[in-house]
Amino acid sequence: MVNEVVKYHNDLNTVLMRTWTPQEMNLFFSIVTKSREKGTQKLYFDTNELKELTKFANEHSERWETTMRNAINKISQLNYIEQLDRKIRAMTLFSWLEVDLDNQTLEVQVSEQFEYILNRISANFTTWELEEFVTLRSSYSKTAYRLFKQWRTIGKKEFSIDEFKLVMDMPKSYRPSEIKKRVLKPIITELAPYFKGLKVKTLKKNTQGTPVTGYLFTWQPEHTKPWLENKYDEQPQEYAPKYENKFTEWLINYGVLSAHNHELIEQFKLEVYPLYQQLADRATLETVEKHISYVAKQRYKHPVGYFKKAAKDYLKRFI
Repeated sequence: MVNEVVKYHNDLNTVLMRTWTPQEMNLFFSIVTKSREKGTQKLYFDTNELKELTKFANEHSERWETTMRNAINKISQLNYIEQLDRKIRAMTLFSWLEVDLDNQTLEVQVSEQFEYILNRISANFTTWELEEFVTLRSSYSKTAYRLFKQWRTIGKKEFSIDEFKLVMDMPKSYRPSEIKKRVLKPIITELAPYFKGLKVKTLKKNTQGTPVTGYLFTWQPEHTKPWLENKYDEQPQEYAPKYENKFTEWLINYGVLSAHNHELIEQFKLEVYPLYQQLADRATLETVEKHISYVAKQRYKHPVGYFKKAAKDYLKRFI
């Protein structure tokens, strides 16, 4: 099997794949992999190729057909909800899905509204290897694998108890002891080879009964270079980490960041700082500070996305 790389916009990780079996997840992300950077044209796949990608046993042909039927039904109901300040937008991932069981073909078409998930990927992306994913047996491990890969360079991800139950789609009746046995144990066991030093800490409230409030997963962060959009185009100079401290200092001074919120700082480093570097190269460092001071006064809910868009728009003035 070719070692396919799965890559998509982080927004796809907010879509809950509730009640999906591990085999259905394998098929879905095989389709995602083959559909990336193909625009919105109709695409045709040999279902035997998808079967090979998902490592589905050849002798189980009837079960493979059932998996395809169920996966297609669930994909058709898979929606992404985007909440803006005064708007709520619902989008489907594919505008067309058709499986021909006799000819063993699959036809799909990515919807125009959702195209950016697969085709317009810059810094805000999740990437992982399909071969690793399909070897995971537990649906809990597969979900955790995708989410941890989004935070692979941070080395930690914290969930409240309610959030963890929701994203893992576990029965609401599960008690902490059952979560530990049925959810946490397979996650740690199966993902340990892919996330060095993977550990989980149970967070508890210091009140009567010490109820569980959440879980903190930690691992050794992956070291990657910051993503620079159009990085193969001619640039004034490469991204210079020496400016990171200055950018961070200004964002803290203007109330955007807290010195203790390391996770948010790392996200700014990955997604916003490369744009600030280009702005400093094309103008001056003082220009970056003025831009930060102006944007910091605006109203926003998601600082990384808001500052990223603002930096992109402002950068156009100097190109």
